[in-house]
Amino acid sequence: MAQQKVFILGAVRTPIGSIGGGLAALQAEDLATHAIDTVLERTGIPASSIDYTCLGWVMQDPRSPNVARNAALRAGIPHSSPATTFHENCASGGAAVHSIARRIALGEIGVGIGGGVESMSNVARYLFEGRNRGQLYGDMTLVDGLFGALTDTHVEKGELMGLLTERLVERYGVTREEQDEIAWRSHHNALDAWDQGYFDDYVVPVSVPQRRKDPRVVDRDEGPRPVTREELAGAKPYFKREGGTITTINASSLNDAAAALVLAGEEHVEALGVEPMAELRAFWNVGVERAYMGEGAFKVVPPLLKRAGLEMPHIDLFELNEAFAAVLGAAFHDLPDLPRDRTNLWGSGISLGHPVGCTGARQIVDMVHQLHRRDGNLGLVSRCVGGGIGSGEIIERFGG
Repeated sequence: MAQQKVFILGAVRTPIGSIGGGLAALQAEDLATHAIDTVLERTGIPASSIDYTCLGWVMQDPRSPNVARNAALRAGIPHSSPATTFHENCASGGAAVHSIARRIALGEIGVGIGGGVESMSNVARYLFEGRNRGQLYGDMTLVDGLFGALTDTHVEKGELMGLLTERLVERYGVTREEQDEIAWRSHHNALDAWDQGYFDDYVVPVSVPQRRKDPRVVDRDEGPRPVTREELAGAKPYFKREGGTITTINASSLNDAAAALVLAGEEHVEALGVEPMAELRAFWNVGVERAYMGEGAFKVVPPLLKRAGLEMPHIDLFELNEAFAAVLGAAFHDLPDLPRDRTNLWGSGISLGHPVGCTGARQIVDMVHQLHRRDGNLGLVSRCVGGGIGSGEIIERFGG
């Protein structure tokens, strides 16, 4: 059976809120529902046409088990259409898109929603004792689910992702100056993109209810700011206090956001009457050493290109997620032909933010629109993943 091509018919995202910021009052399900509602409205595709919904969500909790199902139903997608929620750490949103694409390519479905969501502001604290122990007396300790999700407990005695990335700094010889320059460019590229109106058409405003006040509308990413090189240089190492290079400014932030895409097989595009925005040319995952998890963002690039039958010069625009500036710095060391002047031109995790379950889908959404705005043909996005995985996609602008 010949595989169908997979086309992207619509792509939106919410603004990315800072932790405790403008979107903090909304749960993950609220954000995901809004993204799905909006992408269907803007494409004019009826909810009844959606055969399957997949969303990524890392920091899941019992308030919305299988958030993909709950958000899909709230957005009017019929109960007869199934849904699955994915947990693949930072690649969860990408994994959700991959799943929809596979189902389309194999002819299982015709049209689907792929996306991702995270509300890091609402991550629960957990009480692990008591259920499996007969603890009649004594104190019980709440464990921060947010810090737990950002820690690899299988490396040494447990290391935060930032400390793991200090290992990457040493392996690839990435200097503090390189990292700070990447961070500076990230913020200023994102600010410039906002000022130029590049995000206006598809970053969908979110109305947030307020107590005794009119709803507050969040319509812009809260992370990008005009940082100075002096500010970056003066920041203290955060994860490795002695001899470290990673600071709170040259690392990504903690965030809230959702992103959604409508994907369809070539046989269904004409029936829907919607012109595709792009084709999902290829997607791929690799495994790397978990102690050097940041390698995933660039180790996935060569096999991803091979999968698509392409080489680096064929790609017009790149986004390698800046979970840390050191990740992109190491990528430039490992892939000397990765063009600095065509990479992360709208910012990335450092400036825009890194709402982990949303990020993979957010990158695809942004790249689809960036290709149109910058008259590019091919775009490549990738990300590193806690636990030692790399994930990425190649997108081709339709009619490019």
